[in-house]
Amino acid sequence: MKILVSDFDGVICNGLPEYFHSSQLVYQEIWQSDITGNCLQSQFNLLRPVIETGWEMPLLLRALIIGKQTTDILNDWHRVKNQMMKTLESQGITTRTFTQLLDQVRQQQIEENLDRWLNLHSFYEGAIDKLKTLIRENIKIYIITTKEGRFARTLLEKNGVFLEDNAIIGKEVKRPKYESLKLIIEQENVQPNVVSFIEDRLQALELVSQQPDLKQVNLFLAKWGYNSESDQLQAEKSEWVKLLSLANFTGNDVF
Repeated sequence: MKILVSDFDGVICNGLPEYFHSSQLVYQEIWQSDITGNCLQSQFNLLRPVIETGWEMPLLLRALIIGKQTTDILNDWHRVKNQMMKTLESQGITTRTFTQLLDQVRQQQIEENLDRWLNLHSFYEGAIDKLKTLIRENIKIYIITTKEGRFARTLLEKNGVFLEDNAIIGKEVKRPKYESLKLIIEQENVQPNVVSFIEDRLQALELVSQQPDLKQVNLFLAKWGYNSESDQLQAEKSEWVKLLSLANFTGNDVF
């Protein structure tokens, strides 16, 4: 038996429009200022790979609006982020503020018009058909996502992909992805080398590779996802991860 474990946003689903829209709503709540302009959306999309956790997205929007240089954000977001948070914390705005507001604005959108919120997401070309093909070929599929599992399931089922109850592992489990991989291997009672893991964040793949009992898992960096050229160059030189194009994923070359 072969098992494919995949990240969701940035591999199967493109959530950039939703990220930007929800970040706008958080920004408006904190700074009481409206935001318009496709230019910001383009810049936001370009810089999305620097984001490690969701609460940083409204902060990234703030960085763009106050004129932080794109090159500084790309090359050293950690420093830029910490400098900005130091100033904001003196004003009573914390990471918890961003996290809570982001959850609130998303929940409000979902309660007011679920279809509209779902329609802010799209799927990468060929990804849904690939999942359906793999299911027909009896390849077991798991989704590990930082999105709530119920929303990932709703998006997939809306497009005709139906997975088993335990096959979608969302942010509600509050567990690192490598731990979820270990549990999948244990539950399925298989060797790690029959498992392939596709992720668009190089750091997540690095954490998997550092686990002694996951050394044989086949690791792939999704070139089409939320990662940078630097990440892709590192993957090309890596002995433990393969750089995967969307064409190779959706075609017959892999899996």
